[in-house]
Amino acid sequence: MPSPDHPKVTALISTYNRPQYLAESIQSIMIQTMDDWELIVLNDGGVDVAGVVEKFADPRIIYVPDSVNKGAAIRFNQGLQLARGDYVCYLGDDDLFYPNHFECLSKALDENPEAGLAYSDLYAASSVSDNKTGERFTLDKQMLVSRDFNREFMFHFNHVLHVSLMHRREAALRVGCFDENVKVLIEWSLNRRLAFIYDFVHVEEATGEYHMAVFKSDRISVRERRNQESYKHNLRRIRCNFPAEPWGKIDRVDMLYLVDRWGKKLNNHLKDIIDNFDHPMRIKLIGNGAGLTAKEAKNSLKELAELKNIDIIHYPQRLDPVIAFRKAAKESDAEFLFLVTPNLQAVAAPRRIFVGLDVLKTKEDLHSIRWNVPGEEKEKTVFECLVYRDYFLKHTRPSATKKGKAMMIPTVTMATPKGFKFDAMYTTYSNLVKEKDYKAAKSLMTDIMAERKGFPHVQYLIRDLEELAYNLGDFEEFERELFGLLERGYLPDNYIRLCKLRHHQGRYKEAIEAGWKAMACLDLDIESFDNQCFPLRLPIELGCFRLFMDMGDCYLKLRDEVQAARYYHMASKVNGENHRPFLGFAKAYLAAGELGRAEGALSHMPGKKGQSDPETHRLLAQVCRQRKNLQLAFECLLKAFEHGPADEENLEPLYFTGAGIGRFREMVMPIREFLGHRPDHSVGWGRLSSIYFNLGEKFLATEAAEKCLALDPKNQVAKSIMSRINSGREMPKPAHAVVESGANGLTIDTSNALANLLNTDSILMQ
Repeated sequence: MPSPDHPKVTALISTYNRPQYLAESIQSIMIQTMDDWELIVLNDGGVDVAGVVEKFADPRIIYVPDSVNKGAAIRFNQGLQLARGDYVCYLGDDDLFYPNHFECLSKALDENPEAGLAYSDLYAASSVSDNKTGERFTLDKQMLVSRDFNREFMFHFNHVLHVSLMHRREAALRVGCFDENVKVLIEWSLNRRLAFIYDFVHVEEATGEYHMAVFKSDRISVRERRNQESYKHNLRRIRCNFPAEPWGKIDRVDMLYLVDRWGKKLNNHLKDIIDNFDHPMRIKLIGNGAGLTAKEAKNSLKELAELKNIDIIHYPQRLDPVIAFRKAAKESDAEFLFLVTPNLQAVAAPRRIFVGLDVLKTKEDLHSIRWNVPGEEKEKTVFECLVYRDYFLKHTRPSATKKGKAMMIPTVTMATPKGFKFDAMYTTYSNLVKEKDYKAAKSLMTDIMAERKGFPHVQYLIRDLEELAYNLGDFEEFERELFGLLERGYLPDNYIRLCKLRHHQGRYKEAIEAGWKAMACLDLDIESFDNQCFPLRLPIELGCFRLFMDMGDCYLKLRDEVQAARYYHMASKVNGENHRPFLGFAKAYLAAGELGRAEGALSHMPGKKGQSDPETHRLLAQVCRQRKNLQLAFECLLKAFEHGPADEENLEPLYFTGAGIGRFREMVMPIREFLGHRPDHSVGWGRLSSIYFNLGEKFLATEAAEKCLALDPKNQVAKSIMSRINSGREMPKPAHAVVESGANGLTIDTSNALANLLNTDSILMQ
């Protein structure tokens, strides 16, 4: 039975002036599947929220008021002292736990007694709020972070967000709790220090979400980033705060820095080192006759003097560099020394310590190494090396030097540290995608997916699988992984992906069903967009915008123009500066035969992107065709090719419209440019062969037809052209009559006698 005096889990909420969201956060704890918990709500000097807490009337909830704003780090430390649970977790006062959060993470800690912390996956929820009522509308949920525990990467970047984690209370106390001098990324400060001593367990389940305001955010983490220098120094505080020893999980390295002059240049170099070297190091500055007393030297460091891992070793008289390093090494108790001079190129090879430790610990015959880094050549210095402390002391003794046993420092080439293998692979993958080498990118993604330890998993990589699927036209793996994620409870973003996939596959009813499920996950309905905070002006397309566009297109395919227009309207409310909903309106009006309203929608599109979208000009061409103005329709389609030379949607409308009015010569250049982008497009080569045939250019018609048949031996257009040429029949007069094969395989006579037939969409749009 749960004990009220000793609950298993303590949840901490630090709240500041968000009473409108606090109740929802507390409610997410009330509905946990595990009831052995306590909640401590700490008011950090904001409006009194006692009334919000008291409405829950639950003795497991403790309210701690305060009228002074002190910051989340101080509040959480206060909560840790009050906590009675074995395990502790944290919830933002505008964030949510899913019902499985306590049970899922406490079970992971129960089953892994050596671990100090367990963490799950979180959704980042993009939202907007009604300023008057505080009502919040979630427009997108994305899995922005999901990575297996990676200690080296943790020292570089926080991949364990505070809403996602649960740690042993004793572990936080062991490493000194939260650093109260840190204002931003306070959980990274704690996580880094925990990683010195404990392993973490990654639980692959979505157990909560944190909210990100689409527009101006009042989060402290956002406000503090605006002052870049202050933000960087905050990060230095995090990087330079170590827990009390012993550590156990990382190697101890002391950086011995030989100072030749105190002042601004040294301070800037130290900032570069701290900002770029991820492996924790104690920095011992050796004032080797540099001209200042120890106190003056510390004062010259300015704000760096407060950092907890920097010490000054003062030698009034200048010593030989080796002797100075040797004296400082005797004062060190680290296993490894990193010997540094002002020649160190910190930015050039920031992860060398990880690499060096990997090499030294795997090769027993090596005791010291240095790196091939420009600016650190041997003729400039014999240092910038990593060495075992005992080996250094042994081989720098005067007696050792006299006997020819001086320290040997082999040079090694930089490699990728184990903890950054994914990042190196993913950079290569991204470059392949940028170069549109999708087959090579797919092969590399297969290798990435095969890795597990320290890598992101499929819930994060699904966006890359999606991009590859659409570019390669191969959806098997993407669809399999997509359904796997849905079965495991990764719902909102993946229902949006499923809607898009089913739309692409022509399974429109299934796409709409997936869209409804996505809307339910986002807690959105049609009435939501009647709120006064809409329409929005956004520079990006959020998930619900893409969802509404897909659903509108699906309803249009099902000939429900009213529902289609409704979803296009919702998309326009999400992003009033995006032209795509207006294209949707135009398509819906065209389908309903309302040419005037379709033309109006196209002429009132916002922004410049609409004017450069090929679909805009294709739809204008469709309006012109329905008004029997094929000449103007053709001009619109030439414009579509100008803005989308590789867009295959332009090809058939241009061809059939141009053929109907005999403007074959003007079609040559746009279609040849299209084939320059799409040389494997058999239909394009078939259309080009027909154009040349109609122009009476036998050689070019034959060449294009042969290229078409090499790609598609069954292409009826090319076969017909080749048959006519090979039979020796007279070539048609330029721009006059032609026999063509439409997309449905039927032979269509496009002579002037049947020109009126080409005014119909049924032929033109085949």
